[in-house]
Amino acid sequence: MEHNLMVEVNDLSKIYSPSNRIEHINFEITKGECFALCGGNGAGKSTVIQMIIGNVKPSSGTIKLSGMTMDMNRAVYKSLFSYMPDAMVFPKVLTGYEVLCFFADLSNVPKGRVDFLLEKVGLANDKDKKVREYSKGMQQRLALAQSLLPEAPLLILDEPTNGLDPYWVREFKNIIKEEKEKGTTILFSSHILSDVEELADRVAFMNSGRLLVTDTVEALTKGNNDSSAVKTTLEEVFFSLVKAEQPV
Repeated sequence: MEHNLMVEVNDLSKIYSPSNRIEHINFEITKGECFALCGGNGAGKSTVIQMIIGNVKPSSGTIKLSGMTMDMNRAVYKSLFSYMPDAMVFPKVLTGYEVLCFFADLSNVPKGRVDFLLEKVGLANDKDKKVREYSKGMQQRLALAQSLLPEAPLLILDEPTNGLDPYWVREFKNIIKEEKEKGTTILFSSHILSDVEELADRVAFMNSGRLLVTDTVEALTKGNNDSSAVKTTLEEVFFSLVKAEQPV
């Protein structure tokens, strides 16, 4: 029987100190779903992602991708996802084309896909410029291109619209929609809730290292989690949840 869950996070915790901890994180992502991890700065979103991709070791709990833990087979586990960090550091002396060719070689991706993706992220005319000449937004688009190179079944993006101008935020959203139509499972973190509302099927809200709620965008914006008030946006839902956490 085919395993229909792409991501399974079960009772995940990371304890750095009594005041800096992420505890009891639970969520699942179905294959082909777009799932957003949301919250303010310091909520723990990036740490959860770092645990999923294997850069941070959990204090407790388990993570499975397509039914597999990293301990079963690290190489196979790593091949199941591609990752775009919130700020990727590229060698400044290389051109954009050389950077993507390097990552293409690592993933055994044909060079034709490099040209295709440079065109897709609007860098075809700048591919021979050194990365040091790229603006922050251009470097962010290059990072997006490298994450799309291997066409992995799971695409993990950490604050992917950081540094993008409004035109490229819109183009980024179109790219994500295209990936979803292809059947790619998408996990992304964001604090821009209007983007989340447009892209995600389901949302997990985090605050101070804890998961507040996980539900569909539709259910949350219709106010199904709070019978006392009808919510109209994810922003209103989030502020309501955080306010409820505050001591009186």
